[in-house]
Amino acid sequence: MNNLMSTIWNLSGPPRFSVPSACDIINAAADLHRIVRASPTTTVVEAGLDLCDFIVTLELISIRKSMRRITINLLVLCLGAAVYSHAAAQFSLADKWWMCPVDRALPVRPLYAEPLEFGSTEIRADTTRIVKDGITQFAGNVEIIRDSRSISGDLVTYDDARSLFDVEGNATIWDSGLIWQGEHALFNLDSDVGRLESGNYWMVKGRGRGFADSVEIDRKENVSRLKGVDYTTCLSERPDWRFSAESITLDHDGGRGSATHAVLKIRDVPVFYVPYISFPLDDRRKSGFLIPTVGSSNESGIDIQIPYYFNLAPNRDATFKPRWMGERGVMLGGEYRYLSKQYKGQIGVEYLPSDKLYNDNARSLISLRHEHFFDHRRGYLEAKVQNVSDAQYFEDFGRSLSVTSQRYLDRKVRIRYRRRGKFIMTGLVQSYQQVDDSARAGSGPYRRLPQLQIRSTLPARHLQLSPQIDIQTTYFDRRGSVSGGRVDITPSISYPFYKSYALITPKLSIRHTEYFLNNEGAFNDRESRTVPVASLDTRLFAERRLSLFGSSMLQTFEPRAFYLYIPKDGQDDIPIFDTGQFDISFRNLFRENRFTGRDRIGDANQLALAATTRLLSLESGRELLRASFGQIYYFEDREINLPGRATQNDDVSELVAELGATFSDSWSARMVIQYDPSDSITEKAAYSVRYRPAGTSIVMNAGYRRRRARTDIEQTDLSFRFPVTSSVNVLGRWNYSLADEKTLELVGGLEFESCCWGMRLVGRRFIRNTAGEFDTGIFMQFELKGLAGYGRGTASFLRKSIPGYESNF
Repeated sequence: MNNLMSTIWNLSGPPRFSVPSACDIINAAADLHRIVRASPTTTVVEAGLDLCDFIVTLELISIRKSMRRITINLLVLCLGAAVYSHAAAQFSLADKWWMCPVDRALPVRPLYAEPLEFGSTEIRADTTRIVKDGITQFAGNVEIIRDSRSISGDLVTYDDARSLFDVEGNATIWDSGLIWQGEHALFNLDSDVGRLESGNYWMVKGRGRGFADSVEIDRKENVSRLKGVDYTTCLSERPDWRFSAESITLDHDGGRGSATHAVLKIRDVPVFYVPYISFPLDDRRKSGFLIPTVGSSNESGIDIQIPYYFNLAPNRDATFKPRWMGERGVMLGGEYRYLSKQYKGQIGVEYLPSDKLYNDNARSLISLRHEHFFDHRRGYLEAKVQNVSDAQYFEDFGRSLSVTSQRYLDRKVRIRYRRRGKFIMTGLVQSYQQVDDSARAGSGPYRRLPQLQIRSTLPARHLQLSPQIDIQTTYFDRRGSVSGGRVDITPSISYPFYKSYALITPKLSIRHTEYFLNNEGAFNDRESRTVPVASLDTRLFAERRLSLFGSSMLQTFEPRAFYLYIPKDGQDDIPIFDTGQFDISFRNLFRENRFTGRDRIGDANQLALAATTRLLSLESGRELLRASFGQIYYFEDREINLPGRATQNDDVSELVAELGATFSDSWSARMVIQYDPSDSITEKAAYSVRYRPAGTSIVMNAGYRRRRARTDIEQTDLSFRFPVTSSVNVLGRWNYSLADEKTLELVGGLEFESCCWGMRLVGRRFIRNTAGEFDTGIFMQFELKGLAGYGRGTASFLRKSIPGYESNF
């Protein structure tokens, strides 16, 4: 042990500019190993040596400079494992790059052997010698670490007078944003400027890489300047694409970059040139042109949009969107967005001065959406204002059936104020614009000018009386129809019983409503109604553990009984302002009123019986199965109805059943059935199955739905994405009406994806209006990963069309 410590002392003593041979180091390590084996109580730390690092310390004293400490650290053991784990952690693959192999050409960064003070420099080399006063030369596997920068090379000359490192042969520099490797590099300690010549570079963030004739890195200004640059994210020697520029300047603090005389090449073929281009380096926004979008439809023809983005402030921006449609003309569009901690919103405008397919008339849309929080988020304001020039606007310019089939355009301003555990106050002003010519006049929704509501939210407690009150007043207006005000007051009291195994809530309410009518026609100018409501809601909870298919499971059983009594009170002398009737569903079995709105309170003497059972895995916590079923039993006929509806005299409601199952990580299914026992017929049915294996791009969905109504609906829905090869996916959707024997929507396309680029080509045929007219569109999206994308984005549309679809680009 003494001999070993003497060896260490000699290596750490007065300055010596040669290092021990590899044999000396191995022998010293072997001596230490023998000491530890001979004395089991002696640890490596006690022996004073870390087996993974053998450190030689040199003190270099310069007349011109204060003492500098340069540590030459010769790694003997454990270096490979440490470096490999660091590289794996630093360059983990993101989902976007899932197809990319490991870049084995990426240089592995050397690290400090042990923590040192900021500004310290550590050097490791095979040999060291002083060439002359102030100039030291390091040779053989040289590694230099200073703070967040590392340098390696075959031969490094250090000029102490100029604080300059000159690296020759396999020169590599690791910086916070860039890794560079070439034949020659210079690095100045004082100015913190590095200069590199003729080499390859790698971006630390992302997978950008390429070649540059020269690179200058100024760490004080945090600016990189590259000349004769190629950039790509492809790993092959002949990349699928590369971006070449005469010069590139990267302002890392400002988050901006610029390039001059830039050329995009696909397989070495130039396809795009720009004399100057500016681009962001991170998520910070910057004014400039956005990626153009391109599409086509059989109605509007070629559709090209070239947006320009204005970064007005950190919390405000705007986009100008000129759009050319081959068969219609040029549409000018724009969007303004704003954001703060308390509010956010956007304003959108579209204007087509002369539509060739609409008698050269002007077409336009304006929209405003605003959300505002106040008083520590207790208050909330929402504004939504929209207007279009004509009823066919969405049919001609909308891109989905949900948009093109709109009949009324909502306009509203809503304000809400809430005090938790006390009350909620709401105010609403709402109107509509009719955008469906087929709707007859006077049949649309009423305007609410305004609607005010206050509802208490006092907490309910076990075996304590819980009073609540709900007050709403509204003025309804519609041209050519009865209008007027309505005041509805509903006080209630309940006495809940809360236990872990049961929840029992008896409740009594009084519904009182007053009407003040104008243009009353067949109605009186004053009407009123007072109706008591009594209910008893009982829910029980039971569970058991069981073993199924070798797995531990938990099964629950949750029966529920809901009794409701409301006496009949004739309401034919009350107009209908905002009231409809709920469809039967499992959730709606337990409502106190079968009508929406407040113009009708349904008479009831009924009992809803239902049960739910769940099967949960105790190992993963996942719900594997849920089954619910229920039905209402009527003890009296229901005579209160909407105008034109007959008395309902069935003894029972439709039987509602819901089933959801997750068979494995890949398979899941859902079923909803509503069966009418009186007519022995299924009123509604919906079945769906999904196959989506984890860790793959495969998605397959099959669905069937049927509904008896004024117009029967019976449809099938198939959608999928399936890999043909590792880089090619085929995708599609077929929505077919069995009742009409007609395809409602047909989607088909291909996806091509590699490590550094991706492309989608999607065709779509869909119904564009309520008259059943079709439109056909072709959409293309092309993305060079790590650079930019081109074409109309299709990912959001595909996520809606193919449930479970996820995009990697």
